Amino acid sequence: MASQPLQIDVRPRIVNDKTVSIVVQIDNKSKRTINHLEGFINVVSDEGNVLKEKRLVIIGPNDPALQNNMTVSRSVKFDLIDPFPAYKFNVSKITFSDDYRVYTYHPEIGFYRVD
Repeated sequence: MASQPLQIDVRPRIVNDKTVSIVVQIDNKSKRTINHLEGFINVVSDEGNVLKEKRLVIIGPNDPALQNNMTVSRSVKFDLIDPFPAYKFNVSKITFSDDYRVYTYHPEIGFYRVD
């Protein structure tokens, strides 16, 4: 089984009775340097409905590039919902060093060009 070029880990942490902090951790196993990475955190109900969506920039223009075999994480806060939903992160945009093209990522197909 081949390893995934990006390993995405989403960890919810309850802060208090009204707030949950969502930590998104990205491990770069792509053998390429990532200059920019952003996506959306989806709050998903037990039935599979998206309740809320929030954009999250993991690597922005002022952040250092993410080298191969390195990790980066960012967090965002949401209001606590009852019953406790699932939180998923979907990558929407990735750019690599020395590559002008823009890609997105899906765990089953890998990187694919969007521009």
